[in-house]
Amino acid sequence: MEKNDIINEIEELANGGSDVAYFPGLVYDMDLLEDEDIDIVLIKNMEGLKESLCIGTFDQSWRAQTGDIAEGKYPLEKLPDHVREIARELYYT
Repeated sequence: MEKNDIINEIEELANGGSDVAYFPGLVYDMDLLEDEDIDIVLIKNMEGLKESLCIGTFDQSWRAQTGDIAEGKYPLEKLPDHVREIARELYYT
């Protein structure tokens, strides 16, 4: 999936406008791309994703940890540097 398509889908999911069953495939695509811009959009939308998409366990990609991140429970040190401070400001204070 293309970068812009992933970003659009994240935003749509966070606003309740898309099927949440699609999220695991997005996580896979995001893990393959390793794109910082996508990660920033994802981290900024964790609050909108947390209720319906907390599908992860700590051994999965950090991107699947929507509920734990949005609630400030996921270990900050496991987040990549480029999103850690954003997450701290949004969810860990």
